[in-house]
Amino acid sequence: MSKYAEQVDVKGDGRVVIYKRADLKNPKWQVRIRVPNATGYKIVSAKTDNQREAERFALDLYEDLYLHVKSGGSIQSRTFKQVFEEWRKHIATMGHTRQGGSWDATIDRIETYAVKFFGPMKIDTIGPREFADFWVWRKSNYNRSRPSNGTLRRERTSILPVFKFAVTRGYLQSVPETDPPKATLERRPTFTQDEWRKIYTKARDWVKEGESLATWRQRFMTQQYVLVLANTGLRVGELRGLRWSDLRTVQTNDGTRLVAEVRGKTGVREVVFQDGAENYIKRVYDQRMDELGDPPPEDEVIFCHRDGSPIQTMKTAFYSLLKFAGVPIERNGGSRTIYSLRHFYATMRLSHDTSPFLLAKQMGTSVEMLEKFYGQTVSSELAAQITKATRAKGSGKAAGAYPFE
Repeated sequence: MSKYAEQVDVKGDGRVVIYKRADLKNPKWQVRIRVPNATGYKIVSAKTDNQREAERFALDLYEDLYLHVKSGGSIQSRTFKQVFEEWRKHIATMGHTRQGGSWDATIDRIETYAVKFFGPMKIDTIGPREFADFWVWRKSNYNRSRPSNGTLRRERTSILPVFKFAVTRGYLQSVPETDPPKATLERRPTFTQDEWRKIYTKARDWVKEGESLATWRQRFMTQQYVLVLANTGLRVGELRGLRWSDLRTVQTNDGTRLVAEVRGKTGVREVVFQDGAENYIKRVYDQRMDELGDPPPEDEVIFCHRDGSPIQTMKTAFYSLLKFAGVPIERNGGSRTIYSLRHFYATMRLSHDTSPFLLAKQMGTSVEMLEKFYGQTVSSELAAQITKATRAKGSGKAAGAYPFE
């Protein structure tokens, strides 16, 4: 028995069909449209039981969809938010990025801004004009600091996978032109050595003050988090996902060093801790031992809540520490963030003769990026060549060395 009570091929080529369902008492005409060079069908109700009206409705709809597809659209229309949710579920089955990194930062960036702006729009209607409006909107819509053009270009890179996914699902014929703003060279906001000294010395009193405010654990974890970032150059997301099983020690000519295997946006790499920085990890380990009564599970993230779940952000606590230490958040027109600790690490290493090639490997970046953003940093080796100065008088250390804590 046919599931259709009536069926009419309006154009005679199978592209425009109207039908009534046999399982309904008072069925309305349904319309099924197939457009050349488009994937799937468009099925809607004509909302009438009059055949002539249904045929006119179907033919008008066919013409609209034909022009829409011809201009790059799809008959299987989805909103940006719907496609984003499908894409998020899809990448969850993939695990890491092609380079072995995490999708977390990308997802968060898209959800925070792109979904808010593009969310209800049909994804096949988003083009250069909509993106131009988005860039303008982003300049005045941000959480803490006004985004630079470089930030917007990186944001565009994060958004593009959603559109590429839409193409593979047949929601789009091609990825739209986005015409991102031109990036300008912007020195990364960091800390001076004096500011760093204030941060790590004042952090002790800040943590102790937390005992009376029931925030001791949060402040203690933040203190170690800050010290580790400043002595490894790790990205925030990389440290967030670091587990006890990712750590090992290696023997060097002047002792042992702690090494961490991290998964970042550039893939898997090993990061060496500065000499003495292993103590900060040991503090966290000992604290976790006290909480659990046993060693923490090897697959547990190092920086976690009492229940073992990852600490997603320490932004608020970090700004509280800066305020306590008397270190301003704003500097030279830019805002310091936790990420500034990575830039502090890079600046210190470059100013102490570290090979740019080795530093790029350590930080999971390129020599070109180091040159672009830290080219103004004068190493002590270069300073020695220019001034013939080699050591600070009365000291066995190179001038400008910075302490760990």
